[in-house]
Amino acid sequence: MSASVSPPSLAGIPSPILRLLGGFGAGLIAAWLAQVVLSTNVRGLTLPALWPVGALAFAFSWRYGAGWAAVPAAGAGLALMLLGGDWRLALAALLGSSIGSSIGALMLARLLLWKPADYRIEATLRFIVVSLVIVAPVNACLATITLISTEVLPWTLFPSTSIGLWIADALGVMAITPLALSLLSPSGTQAPDGGRPFELVFAAIAALIAFGVTAVGQSGLSQYLTGLLFLTYPLLVAIGIRANERACAITVAFSTCVVLLSFRLGFGLPEISSSADTLPRPSALLNASLILMIAATTALLLQAVSSDRRHALGRIARQARQDMSTGLLNDRGLLAELGDRLVATHRPTYGLIGIQISNFDTLNDLCGPITALHLEQSAAALLQRQPGMLLAARLSSGRYCLMVGAESVTQVRTVARDVYCQLNGQVFKADHGSLRLIVSAGGLLVDNKTPVNAEDCMLSLSDAMAIASSVRDPQLFVEPLSQTTIEARRAYQEKTEHIREAIREHRFEVYAQPIVDSDAPQGLLSYEILARLRDSAGHIMKPPEFLPLAAQAQLTVALDRGIIRSVFSWLALNPDALARTHKCSINLSGLTMSDGTAASYIREMRSQFSIPSEKIVFEITESEAIRNPGAASRLVDELRADGFSIALDDFGTGLATFEYLKRFPIDYLKIDGSFIRNLINNPIDEEIVLSTIRVAHRLNVKTVAEHVHSQEIYDRLCSLGIDHLQGDLISRPRPLADLFSDELALTNAQEVVH
Repeated sequence: MSASVSPPSLAGIPSPILRLLGGFGAGLIAAWLAQVVLSTNVRGLTLPALWPVGALAFAFSWRYGAGWAAVPAAGAGLALMLLGGDWRLALAALLGSSIGSSIGALMLARLLLWKPADYRIEATLRFIVVSLVIVAPVNACLATITLISTEVLPWTLFPSTSIGLWIADALGVMAITPLALSLLSPSGTQAPDGGRPFELVFAAIAALIAFGVTAVGQSGLSQYLTGLLFLTYPLLVAIGIRANERACAITVAFSTCVVLLSFRLGFGLPEISSSADTLPRPSALLNASLILMIAATTALLLQAVSSDRRHALGRIARQARQDMSTGLLNDRGLLAELGDRLVATHRPTYGLIGIQISNFDTLNDLCGPITALHLEQSAAALLQRQPGMLLAARLSSGRYCLMVGAESVTQVRTVARDVYCQLNGQVFKADHGSLRLIVSAGGLLVDNKTPVNAEDCMLSLSDAMAIASSVRDPQLFVEPLSQTTIEARRAYQEKTEHIREAIREHRFEVYAQPIVDSDAPQGLLSYEILARLRDSAGHIMKPPEFLPLAAQAQLTVALDRGIIRSVFSWLALNPDALARTHKCSINLSGLTMSDGTAASYIREMRSQFSIPSEKIVFEITESEAIRNPGAASRLVDELRADGFSIALDDFGTGLATFEYLKRFPIDYLKIDGSFIRNLINNPIDEEIVLSTIRVAHRLNVKTVAEHVHSQEIYDRLCSLGIDHLQGDLISRPRPLADLFSDELALTNAQEVVH
């Protein structure tokens, strides 16, 4: 009950005077109607039915304050004076409907101040308990005492009269008070949950039941009456579960009044014995009132439970679509909202802007989570203030999306630049230093004629954000979203998914290329592992086809682990090949170097497959080592401690100095093939190679030359003092099993050395 959780207020009826007139008139009309529907004949005097008046008094006192209970009660008293001309009935109506209602309203207000109801079921339970334990008993006792003290009733009828009035008053509170509170609520406060017009359907069913009750009463088949009355249970249960508060209140009130009126028409006016010594037998009308009161209470409870459930589901739905820290949409909500807008029949042209705070994680570490949260909330407020803003979302920490109405790339770029200028360069100070925000903004113009879905838009926006983060100040990039871009992105996504699937299903093909190794004993072979993947059709994918995509999709850690496992397991299953292996080189990606669990995984695989660590060389690239020297140094130290050898691959491409050779305790230095290919014709390349060999030998690091494709290059490298050679001249990459099964290839490689 929405009214049950609201403190008494002066909202609803426009002014106290109109409220006074309305309450007085409602009490007058209710008292007059009650004489027709539910009244009792005692000694020729028609006693009033106070149940609708007490319900109205309770509603007024609850909504506007305890004193307002007297207003409907006064109207009822006047009605009874006009109808019967007996001041005793008016006094009973005034006392028997106002005092208990005022006490109940004060009790609910105190409970609300003590602890506000968190759920509707809690508020409804308070309402039911206060109504049945305080409001109805107090009103019934005061009305009975007034009638007895004024000699309208004998004292012997006190128990039965009090019980009858308690049941009638409880029925009124359960059936009429929720409807009155709903009508007295300020406009617009009713929750829209379950707001379909169920009350019309159920009211029609209630009318059919009422006509059945009337027919049973007039035909004398009273033994079937109770069963017919219980048909109201499924009616009110259904309305309680399916409808909202107002619909439930309307149906309960209408059903109650119609059924009671049918009893009145079918059974006439109940009679109470005039003998002071005889207790009256409960009338059929009283039994019906009790059944209807229980049914109305059940309906209110079920309506509260179902309403709480709807609100809980609504909160879950909001949490699924909304970011709780900023109030913006989250990524799921953005996709849903964007999808709805893109499928609209006459959609306009939109601008999508992606904002990324590149050093947000550093800010969080330096200044703490509270400062980071304030920044995100400020960024959210900034996005919502942008002109033409249609929706804004928080994609992840420090990443946001803004949709604006736009007709050109220039308009999108203007908004993106405005947001960029307001966020970029902000300085945050902390105890350990200060930080200046680095922001990038990528944008798209989504033309209304371009067939596109939400996923395509977000993927293209991610590309635009990546481009923006890679350009110089200002880090800003906006482009129109074209069908060509979408198709290229879809093709890229499809290839990436094929690679992910191949890695997940371990469709690895282990290739190897022999290395001329002067340190290898006679009969042993050194080689580098060069992995391949098979697509779903069984075709071989070469490294240039899948390695860049795997790196962009951050799949290289899983790829490296799959290759390591495949190589170790193959060597374990082929002990002869393992025995004939001198050095087996395996490449590690940059993400694997940054993965803190890489060394422990390699250690686990070595133990599982019983691979001698001295036979394995792990290659790390120079560019990745420069990018993350701390992680590279830790990994090198851990692997060398386990007995593995380390090679620095592609040396020279990262524009590093020889200082890195002293920083990393490596065993092999692989000179990049770009310096080897033109060694004969380019004196600069030859000088670089010679210098590298000299420094490496002084550091006791062995050198490896890649891409040796001609005899001239081979002879020149040997004259320069290179230790190991690798390339197509020696042997092309081939499956690892073929390498060991081809005795001729093994013999040729050994002859080159010896």
